[in-house]
Amino acid sequence: MMFKTVDLFAGAGGLSYGFELTNRFLIVAAAENNKNAEKTYIENHKGGSGIVIIPDVRGYDFKSLVKKFDGIDVVIGGPPCQGFSNANRQKNHIISMNNSLVKEYFRAIKEIRPKAFVMENVSMLFSDTHRFYDSMRDHDEVVSLDIEMRTDELVISDGDFDGINLFNVFEEEREAEYKIADDLFQLLNVLYKNRHNEDRLSKYIKKNAEKIVDKITEYQQQAACEFELLENIAASIKSPKLYEYFGELGRFIKFQKSFRLKSELDTNDIIYSLARDSITGKLTAVVNSYAVIEYVNKILGKDYIKNSGVVNSLWFGVPQERKRFIMLGIKSDITMQKEIAMPSETDFSIVSVGEAIMDLVEYPVNEDMDQEGESPYIEQQNLSAYALSMRLGSTGVNNHIVPKTRERAKKRFAALKEGENFHKLSSELKDNYANPARTQNSIYLRLDSSKPSGTVVNVRKSMWIHPTLNRAISVREAARLQSFPDKFVFKGTKDAQYQQVGNAVPPLMAKGIAEILLKYL
Repeated sequence: MMFKTVDLFAGAGGLSYGFELTNRFLIVAAAENNKNAEKTYIENHKGGSGIVIIPDVRGYDFKSLVKKFDGIDVVIGGPPCQGFSNANRQKNHIISMNNSLVKEYFRAIKEIRPKAFVMENVSMLFSDTHRFYDSMRDHDEVVSLDIEMRTDELVISDGDFDGINLFNVFEEEREAEYKIADDLFQLLNVLYKNRHNEDRLSKYIKKNAEKIVDKITEYQQQAACEFELLENIAASIKSPKLYEYFGELGRFIKFQKSFRLKSELDTNDIIYSLARDSITGKLTAVVNSYAVIEYVNKILGKDYIKNSGVVNSLWFGVPQERKRFIMLGIKSDITMQKEIAMPSETDFSIVSVGEAIMDLVEYPVNEDMDQEGESPYIEQQNLSAYALSMRLGSTGVNNHIVPKTRERAKKRFAALKEGENFHKLSSELKDNYANPARTQNSIYLRLDSSKPSGTVVNVRKSMWIHPTLNRAISVREAARLQSFPDKFVFKGTKDAQYQQVGNAVPPLMAKGIAEILLKYL
């Protein structure tokens, strides 16, 4: 029996591909709004162009999908969670569309009523720290589910700016008088961020000075409130005097962020009230919040037997340590089991970076996308079992492309040994970083061929280095570390391909999860 499956937030399709490897799951529909990832998905999955592509899950009629396919057996997917609230840490980023996407995932479960579901996400999502804010959109539903609320205060502004009382501005709905356009805000924000790096600042000003001046002039001519700071920046944009205004510019950026934070609350229909400290001018939004995990448990009720936990891709033969949170659910009326067993760490063989990618050193890499194509396999001795498995079904190497590398980066590559990262570089090779000590350990990391890699993200942005060659890791090498076989071809721009690989669930990990699910189906 083949189980008709829907993949929500599918990306390039690592989760789907792993499920298909069992030959028991047929993907009939996938939700993905990134065009490059959609092209990759259609290219590599069995259903191909016959798969229904859902461009946006928000408000989608999943009942019509059930009718079209005469029932859906399984729902899988990993809704993004980058925007989740973290009120305990007083983060400035209040809320984003991503919050609603988890709710959309479980709305799909309620409408489709599949035999089983798999939700993949980061483990932090199901801690008490990560919370939803009470919103007009589903306030009545949350109340009816008897979900426990708590009161939180979210900082909108640390204080007044230039004598402007933000509380009064918001109460009187006069935001338009003080809020600058988004394009000007972005220009000034990047200008401020580059203030400690003379090289970057100089290049940025050379490229954007006229645009900054034009946007400031446009704002000052139209706005009800003219800011002397903006006039000073426009007048000194190409002179050393500009440095005198960076302190005030930092306060101005925070002031402008306040308008954007309040706009997020309004756009997402969050229920809140404003409160201002009369002494400091600190402005907060008083909201009610509730734990994501409690929402998930209450929204599904007793319809599904669930279990969840953190799994590691190493357990499934992936040459990478990647810990992800997995929730499995089986419909209560189709299983006699009272509990679902999660994948666990048992006896498994570690696959190293060397076993995964070192056979690819024999194949030319391309920096130019126009020259990218398949390099037919050549006869090689002593291929690892993993490399052989990655070659099955393919006639050659695709997506073996790398970023164009500047001279400074090449010097950094040459200076690092296997397992070393940015922090091992000499001070003169770090001089264009504002605060080298705060740089993550994954930046400029030369992979150790004798060990599995760390979590694969967009390795182009992280500048991961080949174990033995002085170049970046290619898209195909990153895909190998994620357990994508060579016949899986990525589409889109170079950066789009790197991003798709980094965002994906490793197919071998997905296959292992699918096999657990099959025990109950």
